[in-house]
Amino acid sequence: MTISELEQEQEHFEPSYRTGVAARLAGLPVETLRVWERRYSVVGPKLGPRGHRLYSADDVSRLALIKQLVDLGSPIGVLSGMPTAALHQMRAAAGAASRGATAQAQRPPQTVKVALVGEAFAGQAGRDVAALPGLELVARCADMSDAAKALRSISADALVIELATLQADTVARVDALTRAVGARRAIVAYRFGPASVLSSLRAAGHAVARAPLELEALDRLCRDTVAPELTPTPARAPLWPPDAVPARRFDDLALARLARATTKLYCECPHHVAELLLSLGSFERYSRECANRSADDAQLHRHLERVAGTARALFEDALVRLAQAEGIGLPDSSAAEGL
Repeated sequence: MTISELEQEQEHFEPSYRTGVAARLAGLPVETLRVWERRYSVVGPKLGPRGHRLYSADDVSRLALIKQLVDLGSPIGVLSGMPTAALHQMRAAAGAASRGATAQAQRPPQTVKVALVGEAFAGQAGRDVAALPGLELVARCADMSDAAKALRSISADALVIELATLQADTVARVDALTRAVGARRAIVAYRFGPASVLSSLRAAGHAVARAPLELEALDRLCRDTVAPELTPTPARAPLWPPDAVPARRFDDLALARLARATTKLYCECPHHVAELLLSLGSFERYSRECANRSADDAQLHRHLERVAGTARALFEDALVRLAQAEGIGLPDSSAAEGL
């Protein structure tokens, strides 16, 4: 072989790894890699001259990526059929969500501005609230009838109101005070009141509890009142990219047969999972076909359809595993195409 031929061969040389080495490089037990290959065909290794599986560097990289996503909660049955580019998108989204959660956890807690209304807050109770770390008392008023004037030009995150009784006009007055101070909702502590007023307060979004409120409970309610604004929960990375929920694997007839199949297990798990899939599939279709009165309705139904589809795909993966353990034959997944 000439030098030029040798150099050309080296340029086209692609490293390959046998099963044990590939598994170690990808961070997998060898047994797991073999199961993934046998059940899901996660990669397509070549066969060597002696029949050994030979994995390329790209194969090893894909295996490592799938291992990371499985550890984050994504089902192997879904990941195995996805292109590598989509897997990289999922991993990037998961990394962004993780960094956001870390940054949020490291962010110093913000102070909650609290306004108090009620006789109890004029004395020691008000001083106790003011002493709570993380809460800033911006105003207090002993009489509900004077609150509108006393809280004028006051801005608060949480409005706490203690009342001896609840009256028919309580809801309107609480709503007005809440808007005046710019709070998201009020925390109303009461001693006596009709159920209809309690229901109306809760329907308006206010927190309602029996008086007197323990200091710890009041502190928690104040923080919970503003939690959606001050400490938003980072969105979890989706199990697969948006608008890419896998199509149904099994149609209703196949699921009905599986639900009636005789099993070797003492439990009825295969039956239950098949029945759950029937319900989830029905709700997924219902959400897709449900009438919409507005653009907001349409967006909500799309969200419900995707949530149902996500749950359905996860349970389909569980059903495949159960069927394999039971030795139950599964129908061709193409039977559900277009449903």
